[in-house]
Amino acid sequence: MSPRDSSHAGLDEWREPLHGIRIAVDGWQVICRVEGQFIQPPRSVRLIWQYLRRVGPVSAWRKIRSRLAEKARNQKVAAVGIGTVIEAPTTSEWKPGSRVVFFAPNHPETSPHICVDEHFVFTVEGPRADDVARKATDEVPAELLAYVGWSPFSGVPVDRQKVWEGLRHFVRDSYPDRPNGASWPTPIASIVDRVPASDRHRRSGRPSAVLFGLGNYAKTQIIPSVSRLLDLRCVHEVDPAQLHTASGWGVALDTSPVPREDERYDAWFIAGYHHTHAALALRALRDSAYAVVEKPLATSWEQFRALGTALESGGERRLFTCFHKRYSRLNDWARADLGTAAGEPVDMHSIVFEIPLPSLHWYNWPNSGSRIISNGCHWLDYFLFMNHYCQVVDAGVWTASGTDVAVFVKLDNGAKLVMSLTDTGSARLGVRDVIELRAGSVTVRLTDATYYEAENAVKVLRRRRENPMSAYRRMYRTICERIVEGKSGDDLDTLYSTKLMLLIEDDLRRKHTSH
Repeated sequence: MSPRDSSHAGLDEWREPLHGIRIAVDGWQVICRVEGQFIQPPRSVRLIWQYLRRVGPVSAWRKIRSRLAEKARNQKVAAVGIGTVIEAPTTSEWKPGSRVVFFAPNHPETSPHICVDEHFVFTVEGPRADDVARKATDEVPAELLAYVGWSPFSGVPVDRQKVWEGLRHFVRDSYPDRPNGASWPTPIASIVDRVPASDRHRRSGRPSAVLFGLGNYAKTQIIPSVSRLLDLRCVHEVDPAQLHTASGWGVALDTSPVPREDERYDAWFIAGYHHTHAALALRALRDSAYAVVEKPLATSWEQFRALGTALESGGERRLFTCFHKRYSRLNDWARADLGTAAGEPVDMHSIVFEIPLPSLHWYNWPNSGSRIISNGCHWLDYFLFMNHYCQVVDAGVWTASGTDVAVFVKLDNGAKLVMSLTDTGSARLGVRDVIELRAGSVTVRLTDATYYEAENAVKVLRRRRENPMSAYRRMYRTICERIVEGKSGDDLDTLYSTKLMLLIEDDLRRKHTSH
């Protein structure tokens, strides 16, 4: 089929400047659908009802609307095609006008021009659009199957020779093993990977904001909160299909994962791929802007040290880390019932159930790290938060069957953490957790960030119920109010849970290597 047979709506992909090749597609053969890339909850009235009872009608409606808007995003394909180069890095062997055959590992089915990593592109001697043919087999060659769903953000290396061996199953036999390039007229293509804000979006006197990453979390938590107090002027999202959600907002839309040279905002809300958070935060801090960063703050020691240097050498603190558990009302009750003064030990035991991830989900990328980084950081930070960020004296991880892990931490005030992370069990209501906080004769039990119970040796001290979404609203309201008032961001103690997370991640990698 030819992608040109269908109309193309929305923005073009951003081209990675060092390795990305933009190609005008003359024709391609879809070899398979990309399955197992995104979390797609089953459509069930029963599940909707249970979720509504837990979080309320507003949050439930936002969740449903967000998931329904992801239909186009979820329909990606892998394909082999023929086309002509439009743009390429200046150092590339391909120039505008080069005729190429390519493997598209993860793209919409109707794309007149796409961006492909140079490892998936090969020049051929004057091919036509109908020179890509499917062999008499329904199987995807193993050499290409390994890269179905591949992303330039993943950190997965590409074996170029294997890709070419896989392409040979589709490119007609008349082409040589090492084809020669041919120069064709460069296609005239209008590339639009950014659209400005509409005239309807008039700038107010409120602080300006930009969002990086328009996933489900941003749509359901960040956007509703930020728009009340700040002037959102631009959304950056690498998947054009996701930006359809924001097409009516009147703000600028951009498929680049990084800011343009002329972009300046008062506050940056950073919620993209985990390994991109630190670099964006550093850029915001260099611009003297506020950096509001989703977890994790960093995924490597290099990123952590760079942030530490920037925060220690700078003047006013402008970094906020979005660990929502810090903002829950459950904490107010817990501190009162535990009766501990600042710095006194609070032991913590927690069992955390994580949603089983599809095989190609981006949390599984090498660049994303383990589940300690992607989710475990929440509970590590909460333990330190409840102990006023006392120093760690011992920490480690025990690996159980599959990917389950158990973490232990001891602080210099004597507080201890034991945490279990698993994805074995029911995913009916998503991520679940049970936390027990202990001090003296008092035990506080927090279940699913919703149910609170405190007891001592004699009686139940308190039982309460809280909407788990209220912590997110409280967090963003607090952060946005501080930005409006020009107040400082988080203390440097904010970095300490990231340091603990990386120490445990190192221990997990050592154990995996030894096995």
